[in-house]
Amino acid sequence: MQEHLAEELSLSVLAEQFHLNPQYISQLFKSEIGVNFLAYLTSIRMEKAKKLLLSTSLSVAEVAEQSGYGDYRVFTKVFKKSEGITPSQYRRDSQSDVTMKI
Repeated sequence: MQEHLAEELSLSVLAEQFHLNPQYISQLFKSEIGVNFLAYLTSIRMEKAKKLLLSTSLSVAEVAEQSGYGDYRVFTKVFKKSEGITPSQYRRDSQSDVTMKI
């Protein structure tokens, strides 16, 4: 999944790819990973986004796209819900943390 974050990922897509029922994949995810599919997908997308925000100068819209979100507004909303701050604030706060350590 991590290699295909920028592509459409959903239970339906996975079900079609692996010729399985979407509900079965959902149950399998929950039992094997411990969280539901969407929570896992959001988690790995947020980790990628945070890495991109800290290691590149990509715009928030470009980070959103590379993290699998076609709409940067949706990305910003999900990021804020996950991290408690916007992507721009995350980048700014992280840069000021580095500056303070120097």
